[in-house]
This record gives sequence, C-alpha cells and structure tokens, in this order.
Amino acid sequence: MGESAAMLHSPPKPSKSYVPDWYKKSKRFRSGKMEMLPEGGINKDIKLCIPFLDAMTFGYILELPTDLLIVREGTSVGFQWNEEPHPMEIRPKDMATELPRPAGHDHDLYAWITHWGNELPPGYSALITHPLNRFDLPFTTTSGIVDADGFSAGGGIPFFLQKGFAGVIPAGTPIMQIIPFKREDWKSEAAVYDPSWPKKQLWAVQRYITGGYKKHFWVKKTFE
Repeated sequence: MGESAAMLHSPPKPSKSYVPDWYKKSKRFRSGKMEMLPEGGINKDIKLCIPFLDAMTFGYILELPTDLLIVREGTSVGFQWNEEPHPMEIRPKDMATELPRPAGHDHDLYAWITHWGNELPPGYSALITHPLNRFDLPFTTTSGIVDADGFSAGGGIPFFLQKGFAGVIPAGTPIMQIIPFKREDWKSEAAVYDPSWPKKQLWAVQRYITGGYKKHFWVKKTFE
C-alpha cells in the first residue's frame, strides 16, 4: 500500500480487523443450542456459514479517518468534520444521472476521498467495493476495479447516502473493501451434468452434523 501526504489517515488494514459486533453476537444455532427441526435438519444460524464470514474478512478495509456529522434541513444535507484533509466531497448534481440509485438512498452522489493508493505486484488488480455483507452501514459505496500494478494513485470513490440518515458516522467505520486479485483470462464452458459429482460433494459435507464444508473444502485466506 502506498502512502500519500495525508499522514494522519490510517492506511488500509486487513478486513479481519473489522468484523462487526452484530456478527460477533450472532449465533451458531437459532435457539442458542443445537436442536432438530420438525421438517428435518438442525437449527443452523449465520455463524455456521463459513462463506459469509470469508467475504467480510477477505482483503483489506479502508476506514473513515474522522467523525463525519451529517445534518438534514428539509431537502438539504450538510456535512461537517474537524480534521483535514477532507474525507469526502459532494459530486455535481448533473453527474452520473443515468446511474440507478440503490433502493432507499438519496439521489445525490458523493465520494470518499481516500488519500491512499494501492500498489500491487505485476499482474494484479484491486476490486474496490462496499464492505461485503455490511448492510448495516448508512451508505453504499460503489464498486470499481483498478489495475493497481500500474496505477496506484488515490482518488474519489463514489457513494450514496441512505434516505433520512442524520447523525455521526464514527471515525474507524469501514467505507470500502479492497480485494486484490490476479488478472487471468477465463473462458467458460457448459459441462455435461454428472449426477455423481454433486453427490460426492454433498456426502463429504453432510456426513457431519456441522462443519463439513470447513473440513473438506474451505481454504484459509491470509491477509496481513
């Protein structure tokens, strides 16, 4: 990760550092203990879904560097922060007018000012997107791919604000997830269905009450 002049702004950090409290409070079983369901199976809950957590802890997070106060007066929205350089900007109202707005969000377009750039090894790019599975955040960051082995400057990443939201978005809030990936050419093919293939996978998973996917298929991802 490359540093800009904004020394006070924290650099991107591993996404595993930003697992939200609501996930930590979530359950492995819906009643708090493992129980059989009348229709079969057990009462699994979100904490037993390894892919869900993998998404949230994959790559790196850039956080909001300072408290951001949002004030509404009628149809006007105001922003206030104490520290410079500024964390966001208001985009012109005639910009990206054809871009559909996320449901439940204001029409106006804003942008996070990152003050950091991503410098990746040759052949790698970075997917920059809204923090995955973070539907609790009062904004939605748009997505883009940067070929960060050649272009590593920071810049503005557009976002939309939820309708009616007013108050403080605290410093340290994750505002975007940065996922490095190796560029490769791909060609998809439609294969002839082999019924034995999914059966073997399901048997490997379902022979265990819980944890079959993690035992047989999950691969640890490391970001430091």
